[in-house]
Amino acid sequence: MIETDRRMGAMGWPAALVVSSSETLHFDGCDLGALAREHGTPLWAISRSTVESNFRQITDVFQARYPRCEIAYSIKAHNTLAVVSVLRACGAKLDCSAEHEFQLAIRAGVPPSDIILNGNGKSDAALRSATELGVRQVNIDSLDEVERLEAIASEFDRRVPCLVRVQLQYQRLLELDPSFETTLRIGEGKFGSNLANGQALETIEAVLNAPHLELCGLSHHVGFSGYMGDYSAERELMHHRECTRELCELANALKESNGVEIDRLDLGGGFRSGESVLLSTPGSGSDVGFHRIPSTDEYADAVFGVLEETLNCSPLIQFESGGFQIANAVVMLATVSEVKDVPGPTPRRYVVIDGSMMMFVSRGLMRVGHPILLVERPLADPVEEWPIEVVGQTCVYDSVAEDIRLPQISRGDVVVLLNQGAYCETESTQFNAFPRPEVVMLDRGRALVVKRRETIDDVHSRDIIPNELWVDQ
Repeated sequence: MIETDRRMGAMGWPAALVVSSSETLHFDGCDLGALAREHGTPLWAISRSTVESNFRQITDVFQARYPRCEIAYSIKAHNTLAVVSVLRACGAKLDCSAEHEFQLAIRAGVPPSDIILNGNGKSDAALRSATELGVRQVNIDSLDEVERLEAIASEFDRRVPCLVRVQLQYQRLLELDPSFETTLRIGEGKFGSNLANGQALETIEAVLNAPHLELCGLSHHVGFSGYMGDYSAERELMHHRECTRELCELANALKESNGVEIDRLDLGGGFRSGESVLLSTPGSGSDVGFHRIPSTDEYADAVFGVLEETLNCSPLIQFESGGFQIANAVVMLATVSEVKDVPGPTPRRYVVIDGSMMMFVSRGLMRVGHPILLVERPLADPVEEWPIEVVGQTCVYDSVAEDIRLPQISRGDVVVLLNQGAYCETESTQFNAFPRPEVVMLDRGRALVVKRRETIDDVHSRDIIPNELWVDQ
């Protein structure tokens, strides 16, 4: 079990979250209690200053270590157009999977030349738009995709810059971290052309031989190792080192054996901002705890240290980071609707909120959790006698947090869930017909609505009841 830690950094508090003299939480200059009263709950609140600060931090540290690098924001992490616009203004490129995110980026005003088209099984519509509009690059996922993109590019008589996404062999990584096998099978196995069975080399050769495709480099995405595996900060850094090393070795081999010049290496993302991450296995509070996140300097040392010692060229290094910019920049406000004590061999106090895990279903799929605080009296001593389960109102497994301790809490209290930026709002559902929450952006004391709250009419706006259903046959 965990208790509210008075050391704010240990709980992953962003710098923009502070406790006022009246013992009320403020985020980016806004009183969260007043915000909940004005806008209602559940409510997502984004700190603009945190988004901007996170982007500046990773860009400054990485470019100081290796000037020829660029950071693309992975829009899948949080696709609210206001967030995309803020990061675009900071100088971020955009990483988009499939045609729908590509369309969102265009709608947010991002030039196609700053968009990387990523993802497996891309539709012809996505490849056609990328070719016609002229994207920064297409990260090719398979041999089939090469053939389809070449046919489309020939129609437009245009040359499309491409990187080949490689599924590495991970031999050394798996020796050091056997738990990665689960992530590889469930989360990573569908992406890229496999190096071990020769698919990657076939795909690279096909791009080289395609008249309308230009091979610019190689791509591999390093995901955050805490989602499914046995996480530690040291193991997280090892993942980045080993994946970078294997991709560099492939780049060297291509140059030595085929004379292929690699001008771009896309190393993906997987970085996390802040000082710690809360991890716990969904359905079990036995392993709940805070774990240190590597510093930005440590991430830079892991990646660029390998590049410096291994790579025999100096390509543009690209990153597709989403979680780093947004994870700790968003909080969810929710109101307690009921407190219920359940005695037994393992007694529990169930705190029911008007938010729901169905609004961030990633919580039920991954080990990353969300620290919870009271908006009023956030640093009060926790109640000792009852381990608390914070749950939503839906009629399925809906556990927001398990086996935690909080101060005395009552119906009507407002709580804040931290680290709600990455893969929360984008994975929100309307299960049990719950409308999805409003989203506001906080900007140094101002709160601006950037995505309105859904209504029940929105939930059912796509429904049609044909008259023909009621005609007597």
